[in-house]
Amino acid sequence: VVDQMRPDLLTRFDDLYTGGFRWLMDHGIWFTDTHHEHSYTATGPGHFAIGSGQYPGRVGVIGNSFYDRDLQKKVNCVEDPNARVVGAEEGKARSYSRYNTTGLGDWVKSSFSNSKVISIGGKDRTAVLLGGQKPDLALYFNYAGRFISSDYYVDALPDWANQFNTSLNAESYKDSLWTKSLSDDVYLKYAREDHYQGELDDYLNDDYSPVFPIGIDPKNNPKEYFMARPWFEREILNLAKEAVVNENLGVDSSPDLLFIGFSAMDWMIHDYGPFSQEIMDAFIKLDKYLGNFIEFLDKSVGLNNVQFVLTGDHGGLPLPEYVIEQGGIAGRINREHLKEAFEWIDEEVEEKIGKNFYNRSGGNFFLDLDRLKKADIDPRVIYDIVQNYLPKVEGIERMIYKEDIINSAATDKITHRLQNMIHPHKTPEIFPIVTKGYLYKSPYGTGHGSPYDYDTHVPLIFSHIQSQRVSNATPRATVDIAPTIAQILGVQIPEYCDGIAIQF
Repeated sequence: VVDQMRPDLLTRFDDLYTGGFRWLMDHGIWFTDTHHEHSYTATGPGHFAIGSGQYPGRVGVIGNSFYDRDLQKKVNCVEDPNARVVGAEEGKARSYSRYNTTGLGDWVKSSFSNSKVISIGGKDRTAVLLGGQKPDLALYFNYAGRFISSDYYVDALPDWANQFNTSLNAESYKDSLWTKSLSDDVYLKYAREDHYQGELDDYLNDDYSPVFPIGIDPKNNPKEYFMARPWFEREILNLAKEAVVNENLGVDSSPDLLFIGFSAMDWMIHDYGPFSQEIMDAFIKLDKYLGNFIEFLDKSVGLNNVQFVLTGDHGGLPLPEYVIEQGGIAGRINREHLKEAFEWIDEEVEEKIGKNFYNRSGGNFFLDLDRLKKADIDPRVIYDIVQNYLPKVEGIERMIYKEDIINSAATDKITHRLQNMIHPHKTPEIFPIVTKGYLYKSPYGTGHGSPYDYDTHVPLIFSHIQSQRVSNATPRATVDIAPTIAQILGVQIPEYCDGIAIQF
């Protein structure tokens, strides 16, 4: 799973790829109209949909982090206060414990007792939500130079993981420079100019110059910023190689699952945007790294014994400045205007009905429905006030009232995606939808999270050495991935699975 991979990051550089992307496309069935059919297109919900075959609203994966009305605080989507970190002194213990459901890995293990499930990602939520309830191991980066887990999974990291961490030496990347893999003229043909307003510049940036070469600035911790550079994805694959060898994956008659999440891509695309020379180069490099990994699998397991699936956890918006240059409508939501709108809302609500009737987290309003009921106040009084002010901020399209979406009979795709994102209790009663082409991130970089196609559209390729390149334009959803893999392996698909196994 490549974080924030739009389909055009494969198609635009198709004739430049010679490694792993080349192999996966040439030996794959590509479902070209695949979308995340939920509205909040973020890492947590996306990986959950892929790993479980369920829409994230069903169990309450309503964001990467969100206000928990029961705990009355903001929580991470894979937070586990009862777990401890395994593998390092630094980092946070994460797990699947918030969710009473299962994923593809659990389905496989219930059918094949000897199967192993290993989930590896840069982000904690990537590894945790792909791995499901009971994988053998979930490994994620602690932003301090080591890959860690929690005692929800294991009491101690296996020796091979500890040895990998020792040899990783992320500190050594402090002097590394990210340079182009190809000649300058190739980048100008396939991407925009290197120096582009709107890109982030976090290296030697006394003068704004978001251009190659790019290193890790002396003021930044190399053990953290290592994950903001293409080399991180190479190390993810090196870690995956260690898992294959030391866990004996793919060597017996029981199928094993290896989930790999390329999280560094998201950081880089946020910084530079998908049409930058930086992201073009990052994908050229990942193509090479993946090619090396596929060659490794051929030698160690045999490609006849490997089924590959390639997808993304969400898409993303190009830099607003680039969208405008191309003739589109886009922009960055003004934080001061947003702050003023929130102040006006608070003042009018207090004036009309009093204080303490909601908790606001960002633009999300969690209403105290019990208190409103006791005071005999219609919750829509608050909605009407919010709807009056927030959409006046450029970039806020409209406010959503949760009950309206739950009860809606509308069949349009935006309503459908909103319904698949809503949890009856955990979702806020009132929340915003941005205007198409707008984002909160400012003044540099880009983002995702909307229900629009540029954020929901991702590649989906099922690749095998015996397959040939085929494109299929039948609409598919990312919740179809888990049941399709289960079908290939002859594993029973739970009734609560939202996805449909693809026949091919």
